[in-house]
Amino acid sequence: MKVDLNFELFDLDGKPTAVGGKIISSFLMSETKGDAEKLFDWALSFNKLEVVEMDSADLNKFKDLIKNTERLSVLAKGPIIKYLHTLK
Repeated sequence: MKVDLNFELFDLDGKPTAVGGKIISSFLMSETKGDAEKLFDWALSFNKLEVVEMDSADLNKFKDLIKNTERLSVLAKGPIIKYLHTLK
């Protein structure tokens, strides 16, 4: 599946605050557990605003990583998780 996080994230007033890929790349670079090489490659790609190819197992791990972190706010998590649920 192609994961494209190149969309704006908004604050509660509807003002753009960041791009999903940029937020996720910073988050991935700060991870201390998991497949370091894969997370590093994903972070580099998302930071460059590239589309990342993932199989269903990787997509599920990625979703779980985002859902379970305490380092992202719901303003970032919510839209990104909703987007990920649309991928098939």
